[in-house]
Amino acid sequence: MNPCHHHYQSPHKTNLPLGPNTNLGHNSIILMIEAQALYINTLISKVKGAKSKGGKLRVEPKTTVVERYNREIQSRLAESAFADRNCNSWYKNEAGLITNNWADAVIPYQKRTSYINWNDYNITGPGAAEVKAEGTTKWARVVEETQVSNTALLAGLLTTAGAVAAGALYRNSLKAMLRN
Repeated sequence: MNPCHHHYQSPHKTNLPLGPNTNLGHNSIILMIEAQALYINTLISKVKGAKSKGGKLRVEPKTTVVERYNREIQSRLAESAFADRNCNSWYKNEAGLITNNWADAVIPYQKRTSYINWNDYNITGPGAAEVKAEGTTKWARVVEETQVSNTALLAGLLTTAGAVAAGALYRNSLKAMLRN
């Protein structure tokens, strides 16, 4: 396994989505792909920008960044159920290293891949200084989870229950008035 930065960027290799430690055991992989697509699109836009000006740009993750990121992911996975010595699955390679699964939920992954720190990359070619000068490029992550809080849900439920109870009381009192 080649260690990767954000699971799809490896120094000196062709980089494609859905690399090591991208799969999920609890949600849709589409959420991971969307996050990666936004990240990759930002990288590509810088290369295309340089090309449109007649130049070339190479953007490659620094080896130290890739290694640090991979150590973090592997450290977190070592505490997961996948790391149990009795868990023999395709998630692990022959050496017992978990190479397939992401170590967290989708939202933290989306947040981690909603910006590029250009200092994490070796950037070469005309226009490299301009890209490096940006420091960090950020964008909004795709939000697919509900934006309604539990408090709002409870308030809505209580309001509905109150309205139903008030309606029942009103109807019963109206019936009582009509009988008299």
